[in-house]
Amino acid sequence: MPDTSQQDFAAELRRLRGEMTLRELARRACCSKSLICDLEHRRRPPTPQITRALDKVLGAGGKLVLLAEAQRQRSSEETATAPRSAVYDLLREWDDVLRRDFLKKSAGAVGAAAVTNLGISATTASSHELMDAHHALRAAHGRLDNLRGAATVYAQAVEHHHQVLTWHSAAHTVAERRQIAALAADTGGFVGFLTYDLGMAENAAAYYHDAAGHARYAGDLSSCANLIGQMSRILGDQGHTRRALDLADGALQLSGTKAHPAVRSWLHAIRAYHHAGLNDARAAQSDLNRSWALLERAEDGEKPPYIGYLSAAELGKWTGHAMVRLSRTTPSFLTTGKTALDEARATWPAAIVRGSAEMLTASAHIYAARGDQDEATDLASRSVAIATATGSARNLRAALTAQAQVAAHTA
Repeated sequence: MPDTSQQDFAAELRRLRGEMTLRELARRACCSKSLICDLEHRRRPPTPQITRALDKVLGAGGKLVLLAEAQRQRSSEETATAPRSAVYDLLREWDDVLRRDFLKKSAGAVGAAAVTNLGISATTASSHELMDAHHALRAAHGRLDNLRGAATVYAQAVEHHHQVLTWHSAAHTVAERRQIAALAADTGGFVGFLTYDLGMAENAAAYYHDAAGHARYAGDLSSCANLIGQMSRILGDQGHTRRALDLADGALQLSGTKAHPAVRSWLHAIRAYHHAGLNDARAAQSDLNRSWALLERAEDGEKPPYIGYLSAAELGKWTGHAMVRLSRTTPSFLTTGKTALDEARATWPAAIVRGSAEMLTASAHIYAARGDQDEATDLASRSVAIATATGSARNLRAALTAQAQVAAHTA
């Protein structure tokens, strides 16, 4: 096995490419020129999928794969130690908010389920096979949630998360614990979202908090920043806009330029939403512009599964949310919001049924404010129907509010 301790993935990629153009390599590896350019200039870490493709195309015989793995290991070790104080400061701030004026701790745990195994144990399968099985189960839960709602999959997702935590506690090496911690951050964040969608914000906050801690231990900067952003969203939805903005600022500072562009794109979108809540139109628009620019980079490579839903339609939805807020004092923002939401509705993925309720609710507000009461009534009714069918307490509350506002406009 070659010694990769003093070698660099980016430099080796440039050396192997030689006189081949970026366009030609991108064509052969089925990716974009900008992705390869970012890899060669160390602006983006190599993911396993693109690494394997480049290694095969360039005939590296596994060398690029080894260099990428060595780079991920170094990055994991650095991230797990260097930004520790920054992450802990953000999590402490979140704890302070919980104690002071956001949520009350609930008595007893929600969704505590008996831990059962998946039929695959460490003694009958390799860690790689076990990890693949866990990732496959997490992906299946995500698809079911999108189609039928959180209630359909909640008990199974909580049980699965506890399985992962049990596996993590039994790990024997630091490397294994970090790998499982990354999975625990994903499953814990997913349970946090499901819990929040079912209307249990205090319990969702606890899941997100713990998941962010697992992401920090795993050295997954992108996941950690994303989870802190999710905490920020809860704060914003509960009306604590200034503190939500502070937390989103912290997540973006933590992510810097190293976090995945999809995560940074989403963080800018959520920060735009908070700025809009504070009626800061210039800052909101600046964040939205940055969010859309980062989406272009996010779409040309492999996205982490926990942010895989990010798309032009998703950003259109958040643009609409921000415009709804800004239009309360500046009606001209209604036109921008309508355009963004109409485009989002036209391209919204059919498999993401539950999430469409949010988009329809925002559209109902826009159309009502523009005076198109028939369309607004239809959109609000559809949103209520979807939220009811998918058991989303969060979406149903928002949809019923929109429906009542539309009715008030009509009257």
